[in-house]
Amino acid sequence: MIGLLSANTGSMPIDALKFALPLGIGLATAALLTFKIASNPYDKSIPNVPIRKGDSNHDKELEEDQDEFLIRCEEEYGPIFNVKAYNQDLTVISGPMVREVFMNESFSFGDAMDTLTGVRAFLMSVLKSHKHIDSRITHDLVRDNISPNLPLFTPRIVEQLERVVDEQLGYCEGKVVEKPIKIVQDMIAYAMANVFMGPEVAKQRIVIDTFIQVTYDFGKIVGRENRKNAWHAWSNKTKYGILNPLHKHIKVLTDAAGPVIEERRRQETEANENGVEWDRPIDIMQRLLDNNEKYGFIDLEDLCGHLLILILVSVHTTTDTSTNLMYYLACFPEYHEPLFQEQEEVLGQIEAEREELRQRKLQSGEFASGEEFVGTELDPAHDRDLSAAAIKRMAKMDSFVREIFRYRMTRLELQHMAREPVTLSNGTRIAKGQMVVINLRSLHQSYEYQGEDPAEFRPFRFLGKAKAATKAATDFLPFGMGRHACPGRFLAIQELKTVGVLMVSRYSKIEMIDPSHKKRALLSRIGEPCPSGLIFTSRTAPTKREA
Repeated sequence: MIGLLSANTGSMPIDALKFALPLGIGLATAALLTFKIASNPYDKSIPNVPIRKGDSNHDKELEEDQDEFLIRCEEEYGPIFNVKAYNQDLTVISGPMVREVFMNESFSFGDAMDTLTGVRAFLMSVLKSHKHIDSRITHDLVRDNISPNLPLFTPRIVEQLERVVDEQLGYCEGKVVEKPIKIVQDMIAYAMANVFMGPEVAKQRIVIDTFIQVTYDFGKIVGRENRKNAWHAWSNKTKYGILNPLHKHIKVLTDAAGPVIEERRRQETEANENGVEWDRPIDIMQRLLDNNEKYGFIDLEDLCGHLLILILVSVHTTTDTSTNLMYYLACFPEYHEPLFQEQEEVLGQIEAEREELRQRKLQSGEFASGEEFVGTELDPAHDRDLSAAAIKRMAKMDSFVREIFRYRMTRLELQHMAREPVTLSNGTRIAKGQMVVINLRSLHQSYEYQGEDPAEFRPFRFLGKAKAATKAATDFLPFGMGRHACPGRFLAIQELKTVGVLMVSRYSKIEMIDPSHKKRALLSRIGEPCPSGLIFTSRTAPTKREA
């Protein structure tokens, strides 16, 4: 059983800080200089892409036209070549060779991200247990507690998304929203807070604000633009490794969760004494409390720290992509109605199937009248609910979401660092400590992998194919691949599709305030908001489910 009161984590004494900070700066300077001297461990057989006259690296060429630059490099130098980009010396891996990076444990995405951003200090600052850099606790928590229970969580997710949409957008005729991401932040934060910590904790606005603020801080750390700063990683390791500014957020969560846990224990004890089954809450916090012996959390602070990591990762990526989905609906209005019609057809099919099942039960005598279905799983009031099963059937929306990821992702992404010397199947040698980066253009924009018009946005590209948006494979890598593929992708895709369904069902039209920013909206990187807001126009006749 987890203690509600944990030992004071305290802080580093002032005198120690006075000593540690100057020493740390001196050591960091020396380390940076050493890195600069010995940071070119390239295999001499790997071709170096020449830097354009007047440039100091390849950043400008990538910014001007990343596809054109990479196609030229592939044609001239083959599938593996070296570039200088984003303040790094990078070995670019293309095409079929990409699979070897993901399947070889000697390549580490975590090591690469920590080297570039110092993100481990940020994450570890909220944990007391499972602090080893190769711990798979987050993966295990998602695998054991989230993915198998999506059907149970979906109604709560839908309820929260609908509530925020209705409160902050509602019925409108040409409503201008300058910063749609603000609405999406609340949508995702409330949904995730309810799933991870339960409705009693999630109803406290301070908890929602904590999730949003921590997610914002996380975005600043892992954002691509900040990685160009040579001091970015060291600064984060110092800030979060010594000063620990996240502790205040953990206190918010423990203060909110503590009384709720006490009340739940009281209810469980009372139920046991009365010989009745306790109606166990359906949320991740309760599951972790019930399985503390399995996961080995030290106390409530530690448990909340692990929950915070799960939440911030979920909120960060899902908020960003959900906002981007709205811009894609605005940029491609011709797909709005086909997506809406699919939704109506799927809900109509489910409604008919449930009615047929009710009739069979009436005929068999299992139910005497239609009134007896009220309050049961076959209650007609829930025939058109957005269940997990209903959302799964919406193949067009699934394809739409997958195509957004494919089309939008930055072409050079998903860096990995070699933990030891690696020889690829074609004989290329990657030195220990070398940073490799995946050429997603060679996969996501390839005719071989994507079929016709790979450079075009075709939202129904994957209809009729065994290529769901959750399927991690060589031709679709936003969630990685292999043993380290993101286990939270099932929750993320479910939530993204739900956001899309709500948008097309409630609004007949979504437009950009300034259409000149269309390209920016379509290819915006994670964490880069589009400078144009959106205009929402409601449907004149709400659907039966909304009425």
